Amino acid sequence: MAVSSVQNYVYESLMESAKKIGMLAELEKITADKENSISENVIRLIKKEGINKLIIPKEYGGEQIDFTTFSDMVKTVGFYNLSAAWLTYFYSLHNCWVAYLPKHRRDEIYQDSGLLADILAPIGSAKRVDGGFILNGTYNYVSGIKHSKWCAVGAVVKDQEMTEQIVLVIDTSDVKIVENWESLGLRGSGSHTLVIEDLFIPEDLTFKIQDIQKKSQPLEGPFDNDYLYYNVHFLPAFYIGFPAMAIGGAERAIDEFKKGTEKRVRISGESEKASPRSQRVIAEMMMKLQAAKGLMRTYIEMLEEDTGYKYDPSEYKAIRASIIQSCIDIAQKGLLTLGASALIKGHPLEMIVRDLLAIGTHVTSLYEDAVDALGKKLFGYNSGVRG
Repeated sequence: MAVSSVQNYVYESLMESAKKIGMLAELEKITADKENSISENVIRLIKKEGINKLIIPKEYGGEQIDFTTFSDMVKTVGFYNLSAAWLTYFYSLHNCWVAYLPKHRRDEIYQDSGLLADILAPIGSAKRVDGGFILNGTYNYVSGIKHSKWCAVGAVVKDQEMTEQIVLVIDTSDVKIVENWESLGLRGSGSHTLVIEDLFIPEDLTFKIQDIQKKSQPLEGPFDNDYLYYNVHFLPAFYIGFPAMAIGGAERAIDEFKKGTEKRVRISGESEKASPRSQRVIAEMMMKLQAAKGLMRTYIEMLEEDTGYKYDPSEYKAIRASIIQSCIDIAQKGLLTLGASALIKGHPLEMIVRDLLAIGTHVTSLYEDAVDALGKKLFGYNSGVRG
């Protein structure tokens, strides 16, 4: 992608930080795969490089980057390790929901050094009581929760008059974490289960996604009008990292395919790089990657001009899913063409394929769901997509 409009030194500094994080995570990839979590070494580096404080309002020291810079940072980590990209994206992204809390809570959490997790789907149940809510729920797939101080979770509030969805912010020291993350891919993401039982959450540690979708700004001031997430279609902006990291993984897949093919010699003595087979494959992979990058640029352009919900959410979802599906196709094609040598556990292509498949299973990335929703929209039906 092209260098963004932010100061060049900020962009280059962030890309260098992303490279450091990705390279360290790659060195530890086998251990992370076995232990279902990136290491404390990577966590410390994320904090040292300030990535966990990247998406915060300028009054708290934020750089005020743009979406190109943010997605390029995630993509750069993804080139080296997709689990680290997943958490680097989340630990920076999740600062955005803090920006919708009352100012005294923003002050508290932004000035804290703890990392942030979330699972915004309304899985739990909350009962309204004096001064707040009593929360109960079991939340699966909470990425990076072991390393997080704060977590935002979705729940349904059932009153006599109405039912509504809210998000509640918890201190993770108050809840139970069940370490049960055993997955095909993204094993280093540490997406364990969170169990919450009869936990009181003050009113001022809650917000409604619906309110953010309507206004995309805090309900009470003061606030930073230039903040990245205050002037866009919130949920499509929230999901921007998924296709970005997938592109990083696809770039690495092509790189590994090229290196493996250049040194590959068939039993017949034929050099594989001279074969039209692999020449055609790498050309097709590269063209598919360029198409995915073009869709990524389109996605960012849509966000940047979509201050009034100009585009239907199904359009964003279809673009994200198409990018991710293309990246999965690239990596799978590379592995299947390179052959059994790329199938060995720990081979970069083997891990990239598994991790990209895991990205493709995220509820916001499901390809069949996405194209179905866009088709509905194109024929004038309600797509049913929020972001």
